[in-house]
Amino acid sequence: MIISAPMVAALSFGAVLICFCPAPNRGALRALARTQTPGAFFASCWRRWTPAWLSQVSGLQWRFGLLVGALCWLLLGQNPGAALVSLLAVPAAIALLRWLEAASERRKAQQLAAQLPGCLELFAAALDAGMPLRAAVGHIAALTPEPSAELLRDLLGHFDLGLSDAQAWASVRDNAVWGLVARDLARCATSGAAVAEVLEVHAAEARSMRRARREMAARAVGVRSVLPLVCCFLPAFILVGVVPIIAATVGSFLAAG
Repeated sequence: MIISAPMVAALSFGAVLICFCPAPNRGALRALARTQTPGAFFASCWRRWTPAWLSQVSGLQWRFGLLVGALCWLLLGQNPGAALVSLLAVPAAIALLRWLEAASERRKAQQLAAQLPGCLELFAAALDAGMPLRAAVGHIAALTPEPSAELLRDLLGHFDLGLSDAQAWASVRDNAVWGLVARDLARCATSGAAVAEVLEVHAAEARSMRRARREMAARAVGVRSVLPLVCCFLPAFILVGVVPIIAATVGSFLAAG
């Protein structure tokens, strides 16, 4: 039997999954099969018995990684060495895409945090003027820049679906920036508490937190600039101050000799 390079790659990938995946419980498998549809059953099995890092990989990330692996396989030639490189290229491509997506999410969170005080102050002013909260969401979504406008448009979509204010704001409670505000607004919508005062408090807290982050970033500039300054000024000091003295001393010794 001739073992081809694709078989080597498939066996290697299967061995990695067997080594890192825990053994499934057969009783739990039968219980899941009885209570769920086939698609939900396989999805539950995937989430339950795969490692955390593997279950968090999205379909887009898998497709990108497999595409990169296939390109490596085609470009490097169909041989065992190319199969090993292609197998290693799949997790590397997935890790790269996850890193890029995480960087994009961090930038989005920073923009949301910078825009949060202004949005909350606009909300408070609109509510003080007598505007309902739902109408205020629509007007402020048209005034604020992205990505805050996208978040508010999603809220409007929940309102259009017929959800109550509490249900719509509860859908944003997992957001890293708007989460606390959304929880308090959902609670106010349920209890009938004053929303404008809550928004003003959150706006003041968000502004103070943004000021604290800027102060920390300003303090960190001095620490981060030490290495570039040392790399620039130390060679310049040696070339300007030390090298001429050494050259003059050596020249005087050679002239005396």
